[in-house]
Amino acid sequence: MRTSVRCTLLSLLMATLAACGGGGSGGGAAVPQTATVGIALTDDPSPDFDQALATITSIDLLGEDGQVNVFSGVETVDLLKLADYSELFAVRDDVPAGTYNKIRLRLSDLELIRLDENGDVEETVLPKLVANGKIDLNPQGPFYVAPGATLVITIDFDVGKSLKITETGNGKLIVRPVVFVDIATNLPSPGLTRIHGVVSDLDDDGSFRLCQTRLAGSGAHDFASARFDDDRHCVRVRSGSATGIFGDDGLPREFSGLEDGDEVTAIGRLQPVPRSDDDDDDEGDDDWRHERFVLNAYVIEQGPLGTFDRLRGVVAEAVDPATDRFGLDPEPGQGVVSDGPLAAQLFPKSRIFAPNGVELGRLDVDVGTVALVDSVLAVSSSGPDVLRTALVILDVDGASEEQVLTGPLVSVNVATGQLIVADVAGDRCVDARSADVFLVDDDGDSLESERGTLGDLEAGQDVNVFGREGPGGCLVAETILADR
Repeated sequence: MRTSVRCTLLSLLMATLAACGGGGSGGGAAVPQTATVGIALTDDPSPDFDQALATITSIDLLGEDGQVNVFSGVETVDLLKLADYSELFAVRDDVPAGTYNKIRLRLSDLELIRLDENGDVEETVLPKLVANGKIDLNPQGPFYVAPGATLVITIDFDVGKSLKITETGNGKLIVRPVVFVDIATNLPSPGLTRIHGVVSDLDDDGSFRLCQTRLAGSGAHDFASARFDDDRHCVRVRSGSATGIFGDDGLPREFSGLEDGDEVTAIGRLQPVPRSDDDDDDEGDDDWRHERFVLNAYVIEQGPLGTFDRLRGVVAEAVDPATDRFGLDPEPGQGVVSDGPLAAQLFPKSRIFAPNGVELGRLDVDVGTVALVDSVLAVSSSGPDVLRTALVILDVDGASEEQVLTGPLVSVNVATGQLIVADVAGDRCVDARSADVFLVDDDGDSLESERGTLGDLEAGQDVNVFGREGPGGCLVAETILADR
């Protein structure tokens, strides 16, 4: 599962959240009565398919005073491209302050695709979505959007879990989407965020404005379509002495090499910026609306989307300290043909991370580890081809495969955190002390999920338990989905 710092939630997250907002001051400045809400998307990887094209038509906040739309339109996203980062999907600057109880997500379509070794479509599966794709994410308690606050709501799809609890009816795949949510205010996101756009307003302090023009996670048939101007989201990108800046040839660059109008992809941590009391007074200047978020950049890649290939493979040779290179065996189906491992060339400011955003080092590039590299392939006529590599994502936990138990609960011991589940293979013990529990109901016109506790579980209840084998023979649960 993706990291940590976030409260994971099946189809939802969130515990009560009090966002800090500006209070009135003695100067008489008007306190803004609205807030900025950004929606970010991410996903966990799935070994079953190569692409998962989800068409999103709306995202709404449901509160005591009604419904507020944050996104409305038709946008197709390849969720499996988002397995190691989040992406800013939608922003609304005038969300009324107040208490909200649900996040409502609507999907009109989900297309699952397998590719052959050449990268061509081998099989397309069109599953039926439970509740016609209407998903209500219910927190255990309401969350508060404070006046003047800036929030990021990260919607984390988990295609892998969704497929593991898939049912088959009349030859048709039926998918119950599994979605997690994280709500953050004025705190950096725990994982990496990737934003592609056009550079402007370069500053001597190493920052610039980046206005999003395309989604890095767009579905294949949407890859070339730019977003409309009123859908563009602009962030302030900050770079520092450790930020790796790479040209469209994959070689390192200095900040001075960036120019207004350049297309770049910036990868880093997204941080909301609270609005000040006088933001709403600047009626003639809406610059603040374009910089409600800061991206603290680790890597900046110049060039149109796709200039840097995102190549997945297995580490075949560890990093050679003399050359700063390692060997990568690319997986088939990515359009790269090689007789042996490709040489992945690192540079002093190339960065290495785990999927959860934890930074790693050269010694973590172990043989047999699955790696995803952002690189430009330099083809040589006189020597070996080289992957000029800006960024490496290492799946350091890939060896421990997630398991799922499905069946009724035989017993629940809240005091010890131990469950017994009647799985198809027999009764199985579960260590649920650290598990996130979600109560799920898909009998109505929407799939609803609410965060619960072990105390909400009882014998006879049907559950899906996701976890990994523990040292004592019990499955150590990470997530439990329990039918109401």
